[in-house]
Amino acid sequence: MFVVRNGNPADVEAASALIRAAYAEYEPFYPQDRWSDYIANVGRLGERPDGYQLVLAVDAERLVGAVLFYPDASRAGQGDWPPGSAALLRLAVLPVARGHGVGRALVEECIRRARALGVNSLALHTTVWMAVARAMYERMGFVRVPEYDFRPRPGVVGMGYVFDLTAPFPRS
Repeated sequence: MFVVRNGNPADVEAASALIRAAYAEYEPFYPQDRWSDYIANVGRLGERPDGYQLVLAVDAERLVGAVLFYPDASRAGQGDWPPGSAALLRLAVLPVARGHGVGRALVEECIRRARALGVNSLALHTTVWMAVARAMYERMGFVRVPEYDFRPRPGVVGMGYVFDLTAPFPRS
């Protein structure tokens, strides 16, 4: 069983390594001439714009999942979001911990935090090759909003999704 908790500065290096390990499976889908820069950047949490909260899933003192929660989506550094939005970024679950609700619990924690702030929506970007994550987001009530797509590099589209925080929390 795992618990969701706040991360702290001492957790940044381990969370960075976890994110790189979780995202490594996407190498075949990413433009090969840009992969090494992408995977290095994904795991540079210490260099992210200020304003995020590190949220972790821990199982028996082992880190199994992480996500960055931005109370103000405009601070996430990925495209433009509607005013009054929070954002989540870099959701990652170790491959050995997948299928046990870790990703969902981390997203639910971001939804809880966003609701507590009174913002209107929670935004995120994902990619076409992150099919499992996209399906989970859609089951949870996130809606695809193409006008918020983010294009960090040629050939790569961060697909915009938004969760309406003014609606009741869906359970599925």
